[in-house]
Amino acid sequence: MTTFYNYKNDQQEYSLTVSQFAKLCGTTRDTLRHYYEQDILMPRVDESNGYHYYSASQISSFFFISTMRQAGCSIPEIRDLIHNSSREAIERLTNSKILEMQRELYRINKKISALHLGMWILGEFGGHKKGSLFLQTMPEISTSKTPIKNKDFAHHTADIAEDISEHLKKAVDKDSLSIFPTGVTISYEDLVKKHYVYNNIISLSFLPADNIDTFPAEGRIALCCHQDNLSKDIEKTYQKMLSYIKKNRLKACSDLYVISLINLYDKEKEHTYFKYLFIYVEPES
Repeated sequence: MTTFYNYKNDQQEYSLTVSQFAKLCGTTRDTLRHYYEQDILMPRVDESNGYHYYSASQISSFFFISTMRQAGCSIPEIRDLIHNSSREAIERLTNSKILEMQRELYRINKKISALHLGMWILGEFGGHKKGSLFLQTMPEISTSKTPIKNKDFAHHTADIAEDISEHLKKAVDKDSLSIFPTGVTISYEDLVKKHYVYNNIISLSFLPADNIDTFPAEGRIALCCHQDNLSKDIEKTYQKMLSYIKKNRLKACSDLYVISLINLYDKEKEHTYFKYLFIYVEPES
């Protein structure tokens, strides 16, 4: 790594003015002055006029400092790193910052994945009439589930507020879990019995399943339907889906997923949100 120390007598190497060095580094004179005052990037100081001069070899030092700052290191940490640390200590700190940034990158990718999935679901609404059934080749989706403690009485979202809270807390605490999009599931057995109660809070993700907290979806082909919360015939939709499965000699491979997506207000200021219903199916053997 390039040295950070001041070579006052090497006028030939330390010949770049502050403005020239700032331009090469894409920074400002004020930043260089701050680094000099903090004793982390030292120029040659001309004793006759007080002018500062830098070496081209210090460019890598500047970008090392900038990178460590972006990685969350404070100026005192960097100063101690430069003046008092061994190579091994520098490697340990740098590796710890790399790990932190990798974790942050994963969190960012998780958010990007969530938005892509949410927009994919929302985009599906434009291609099919509300309430109509259709078979859909699904993208590779992973799921995380929180079982509802008292599912026999889980008819409405108000009945499962504590379960939702637990699910969201779990998603916040673990980097591998997604919060959005979320919804509930109804077991296929309860669907057949017309016992419309929720059995899980679920979140979906485009990120690969880790088979610990998230798991692959149960298939690739799904019977789907779009609704909104203003629809009064949701139970009819459930029965239409069951009839479609039976009529077309399909086998249900999963619970019924009911995904709620984006609260909006229409022109009459009526509160509404979209529902995406789907159940994985395959041909009967």
